[in-house]
Amino acid sequence: MVEAEKSVAGIDLAYQILKQRKTDIYFRDLLTEVLTAKKVAPYLMTQAMAELHTQINMDSRFAFKGKGFWGLTEWIPLARTASRSDDVSTGVVEEVVEIRRTKLQEVQQPDEIDTGFQGDNDEPAQHD
Repeated sequence: MVEAEKSVAGIDLAYQILKQRKTDIYFRDLLTEVLTAKKVAPYLMTQAMAELHTQINMDSRFAFKGKGFWGLTEWIPLARTASRSDDVSTGVVEEVVEIRRTKLQEVQQPDEIDTGFQGDNDEPAQHD
């Protein structure tokens, strides 16, 4: 299973961990678990943690629960009101989700620093 976890993007692995545990997790514990499963080198942990934390902040699947805890948005009950504004609010929500998805993709673009941490679109890091 470790090999399968290593090939999964860090953000998706964080989602899987939360989904399996079915409870909120302190952000540092979640990040450490993901990066340990991905076998990120210790000297790259700080940079990789910052990258993964940013991705979690930008990904609409995750919800900040307060005091450093993160959970999944799907666990938050939807407040439904019977009004004509439902169509408008659905459009606004879809627009916000699309904006967040675009920003997440921008954040996941490779940058000048090689942390050895891979996003969905990154090539595996090669070390000499």
